[in-house]
Amino acid sequence: MKVHLSQKKLLFGQNRNSFATPRTIKYLGMVAVAVSMTSCSQDVVDEPQVNLTKSEVVINNNSDELSKRVTMYGGKAPLTRAGNGSGITMPAPPESPRYDLVLDESYKSWAAEKKDYCLPAGKTLKTDLQFKKNVYYVGGELTVTNYWGQGKLVVLPGGKVNYLSGMAVNSIEILNYGEFKVDGNSFTVNKGATFMTSGDFSSPALKVGGTLYVGNAMDVPEADVYETAVLHISCGLVVEKHLTINNSATVYVGSYLSSPVVEMNSASLLRIKSGSLVSTGELLMRNPSCTIAVAGDEMEYAVLSADKIEISHQNVKKMFTGWMDIHYKEIDNRSGKELEWLSSVKLNGDTYLPAAGCHPSFGKQPETETGTSVGLEHIAQVESPDHAHDISSSCIQTTGDKAYVSYHTRGTGYHGCIEVLNLSGNMCSILSYMEHTSIDFNHLIVDNDRIIAAGDDPKLGAFLGIVNLGGGIFQPSATELTQVGLGGASANCVVRNGSSLYATTNEGCYTLDATSFNMLASVPAAGSSKFVHTDGTNMGVLSLTDRNSRQSMATLDIYGATDYRLVSPERSIALDMVAPVNGKNVFQLDGNDVYVCLGTNGVKRYSDGVAVAGFKLEDDVAAAANGLAVDGKYVYVAYGHGGLFVLDKSDLSVVASYRYSGGKSANYVSVSGDILYVAYGLSGVQIFKLIEK
Repeated sequence: MKVHLSQKKLLFGQNRNSFATPRTIKYLGMVAVAVSMTSCSQDVVDEPQVNLTKSEVVINNNSDELSKRVTMYGGKAPLTRAGNGSGITMPAPPESPRYDLVLDESYKSWAAEKKDYCLPAGKTLKTDLQFKKNVYYVGGELTVTNYWGQGKLVVLPGGKVNYLSGMAVNSIEILNYGEFKVDGNSFTVNKGATFMTSGDFSSPALKVGGTLYVGNAMDVPEADVYETAVLHISCGLVVEKHLTINNSATVYVGSYLSSPVVEMNSASLLRIKSGSLVSTGELLMRNPSCTIAVAGDEMEYAVLSADKIEISHQNVKKMFTGWMDIHYKEIDNRSGKELEWLSSVKLNGDTYLPAAGCHPSFGKQPETETGTSVGLEHIAQVESPDHAHDISSSCIQTTGDKAYVSYHTRGTGYHGCIEVLNLSGNMCSILSYMEHTSIDFNHLIVDNDRIIAAGDDPKLGAFLGIVNLGGGIFQPSATELTQVGLGGASANCVVRNGSSLYATTNEGCYTLDATSFNMLASVPAAGSSKFVHTDGTNMGVLSLTDRNSRQSMATLDIYGATDYRLVSPERSIALDMVAPVNGKNVFQLDGNDVYVCLGTNGVKRYSDGVAVAGFKLEDDVAAAANGLAVDGKYVYVAYGHGGLFVLDKSDLSVVASYRYSGGKSANYVSVSGDILYVAYGLSGVQIFKLIEK
């Protein structure tokens, strides 16, 4: 929430020279605005006046450098370690393998030729093998006592291989379409080696440093997967004791994983298919670079069920990715901070998995089939600019494929910036950036090829700032910011209607000529004027009714769109209590309806002046509804640290939400098609895609 300029210890009776001045400021003229604020009537300025100040801003259009603050989450990835599945498939068994020599009792490993051999069906042999980049086909029963070299061992359907314990698989590829029996207590597949089996596989204690593929299910006492290795289990993996995934290794499970302990270390990846179930007693996420990812279609959830999850890092957005419902009894959060999750992650949600593949059923089957399901997919996060103090995103507006974001300093001090984002497909970049080190920007609009921002200045108080654009971005040749002084200490909002600009401050609402910036009229407020909005037919101004420092009743005055000087409201709506008084209170006109953010009192819809529906967050009474946007089906609410909510427009019931932002505050939301841009306070901008299925 924004601290008003008056709370930043600006005493207008003091000598303004006691305040820090901008780095470069040129006074072109200053004329006091003679507007009486002693009544609630509209005041028309007989002789239009303007109070202009100009100052320098810093422009940066190095998109590559700026975009390092962007983290992408959404989008489809190729079939790689980071994509769907493991990228590994097992070839079909050869129907009639071609070979050069019969493998029989006459075979001598030390004299083996560089040719392909075959042990025919019905034959039995026990021998060492020498590989010379050739292939050994097994149709009978082969016991391998030792081997060396490089090549391929293929166990044909109906064939069998007995493999001695303690003999690691090194430098060869084993394809098993028959039976492969490992004797003893351990089985190791080292780096550079591959073992694939088309059906089930029972293994003693397993170590994988290379590639191991199981076409159906595997059971094993314990497993250690390490050093860029890949363990692919097409259906189910049951581990009796402990599964360890280390050092950039990947484990892929197509249906079911059960292990009392799953331990993941640096850069390791557990990839599970949507609709799958992972069941464990302890999930130990030892490093923030390890990841559990769900591969599959949108809103097709997998379930991760754990008695205890150990996490040592606050931001877990890259540690748990995809559509996942995490069920837990305890999270041992060693970061000491509130965790940040992706919007596609549910915590102790209502996902039901019927028994399928290798996994049992999970959860409670819904009594009735639901209609359209709505979800939020995290597309990207744009981190706040790197300043030496807390800076918070305050507003975001979209035009075409661009989004414009304003920032202000949280708490005392002044330092504002505006940046231009571009979302192309599922890739986001920062195109352009403008910074002013001694003023704040609280709200903005894009007006043709210029930005008009409402903000605070320690010298001017409330102001509108205008800076030109070129092709939708800031121009290095246009580094001059024009500031228009307003009444009051803090400007909250600005909108354009026709040839006029309307700005709200903590003293009232002001009408200015959109070209000359001459002050045309003002409507004083008993409290702060918080927001102004037009739908093209009407224009509304929301103002508090008193100057109570904690809470206040509010009034929404609605004017005809052609009442450019706000001479007389056509109707006024007495709103409910607003608290706190220094937050945002965005509203939107929608025909005879108006949707209003009332802070901790939630969101209400007023029809013909009467409250007919509402939404209030009951499990977080301190959270404040700050911003909202409305389209034909939904109301999108930026509900402070309570999160982002998508409400059914008809009754304001929740259809989707994002609540796990690490305590950061959702301040403003803008919607462009199915893309939601949220000014998320100290965490910058979060971008979501609305999914309907």
